[in-house]
Amino acid sequence: MTRSLSTLAEPYRRLPAISNGIPPARERTAALTSYLHNNLEPIPGNFRRYALSAAHEPTAEQRGMLLERRAEIDDGLLGADEATIRERVGLLRAVMASAQAGESTVALARQAFIAVLGRYPNWAVGEACTRFLDGRVGNKVYAPTPAEIAEVCRGLIADALSERARINAILDAEIYQAPSEAERAEVGRRHQAFVEETVRKADARRGSDPRGEAAVEREQAERDLARRKAKVECDIAEDTKQ
Repeated sequence: MTRSLSTLAEPYRRLPAISNGIPPARERTAALTSYLHNNLEPIPGNFRRYALSAAHEPTAEQRGMLLERRAEIDDGLLGADEATIRERVGLLRAVMASAQAGESTVALARQAFIAVLGRYPNWAVGEACTRFLDGRVGNKVYAPTPAEIAEVCRGLIADALSERARINAILDAEIYQAPSEAERAEVGRRHQAFVEETVRKADARRGSDPRGEAAVEREQAERDLARRKAKVECDIAEDTKQ
């Protein structure tokens, strides 16, 4: 691996904030993202990073396209403002059944909605509440909890988050130079030489004994055992003399 594509140093034009969802990627950008992501290679021992052959390294223009698209997605994922959450959730609770509660409990519930839904974009919160209102989700009677609205929001932004992750994987990929034909041929030659040398050494160890390697090894083990037995007997004799 030689270097990494920077996700910070490359300048790019910031797009205006998005209020009605995240538009689909431009056809050329979508095709580029798909092509480059399909050519990513996992780095052994590092599941968070990928490698990309220099043959597929994006040009400066292509990096700019990816950065611009990521910025577009980021603009569309900005967290919802408190006013939008109050308005949309208030509408839900006004027309759908909800438990009667005191003023303090209502205030706490309002803060819970703001805390949970504030991490999702305005357009997602609005769309999620609309789906509860028109019966596409929920039980069509009772007002949803913060968790139920958040679950719908997560589904609405899932594709955008997935696209953003693919773009980041490309921009963070380590670029490597693929070996040339001559280098691959040299590796193959060395491997073949290693195999031949290993076989030659194995044959030399076996010698010319027609019984094969197993018999030779067995006789060697028997000789070693005899030597160890003789040494033990010698040691015993020396101890007896003393």
